[in-house]
Amino acid sequence: MLSDKALQELLDYESSDPVLSIYLNTDTDITPDAYKLTLRSMLKGIEMPSDEEAALNYIEHEYARQGRSVAIFSCVAKKYFRAYPLSVPVHSRVHIASRPYVRPLANILDAYGAYGVALVDMQGARFFYFHMGELVEEEGVLGDDVRHTKSGGASSSVHGRSSHADAGVSRQSENTAKRNLKDSAESAVTFFEKQKVRRVIISGTDKNVAQFQNNLPKTWQSLVVGTLSLGMTANRQEVLEETIKVGAAAEVKREAGLVRQMVTAAAKGIEGVVGLRDALHATREGRVQTLLVDENFHAPGYRCQSCDHLTPDELDACPFCGGNFTQAPDATEIAVRRVMLSGGIVEILRDNAEMAEIGIGGLLRY
Repeated sequence: MLSDKALQELLDYESSDPVLSIYLNTDTDITPDAYKLTLRSMLKGIEMPSDEEAALNYIEHEYARQGRSVAIFSCVAKKYFRAYPLSVPVHSRVHIASRPYVRPLANILDAYGAYGVALVDMQGARFFYFHMGELVEEEGVLGDDVRHTKSGGASSSVHGRSSHADAGVSRQSENTAKRNLKDSAESAVTFFEKQKVRRVIISGTDKNVAQFQNNLPKTWQSLVVGTLSLGMTANRQEVLEETIKVGAAAEVKREAGLVRQMVTAAAKGIEGVVGLRDALHATREGRVQTLLVDENFHAPGYRCQSCDHLTPDELDACPFCGGNFTQAPDATEIAVRRVMLSGGIVEILRDNAEMAEIGIGGLLRY
């Protein structure tokens, strides 16, 4: 799995020689011969023979087909080569620039990043942390034993004694269950905080889920994006598959809300921008908290060679330092990188008609 440290290295790396970035889909329904043929086809006409050879050699002799895709970054001239198997599928593509092409990784982080899952019942809970389609951490807690009473039968009504006893046991069991769910919620917060979870999914009966969620602090309640109906004995793969399904549905709804929030804020002139020019300007000033980009939006720009100012307009001189501009094939990619480096969030939106028309925009820190 691509670690945070590895991602930071990719974001920081820049070379005076071109960097070849390759994303190759190797999903389970694609044969090795097929994805190797795809790679060779994508590399035709690239004219970077050393990097092509390095990538082909890795796929042919080193790649053990872990996961469902692989990301490769090569600059042989600078002795730089990195390859990361990914547990989620990607669109196969190549890209050449002075830096590794990270936008597809931003897409993956947006869709599959930082999910916390809690499977709960009256007795205890299991916690999972999934990141980029992989299980990273798992824990469990077990509370006090919850006693169950039998209903019906003659013995429950002899002189009324058993019924009173059963009622007492029932109240005791209910109190024990409530205490266990409260303790489980506290343990979940500790687990989720440690893993830096951004989205939470809860699984259990409606009653247990409701009690568990009510015991979470308000800030964590706001991160709950959906529920599952898996039992406590569900295996890890079942939990992952259901998490991705529920998460995908929740993402569509959440992203639509972000777009509406951005458009409204931009219309009021407060903490929101839409369009490439305003988005690049806010990015330069470090004001972008959340950058929203349509998956298919790409736009060229111009980059100052002296101060790194980025603009969609071809200018004779930089308005900030007087430096000269060079053309940037994809200004959007540079904006994505800058927001990620500044600690902001990048949302890559898919199948959102309003965002497809806007292309790029953002929610601002101030």
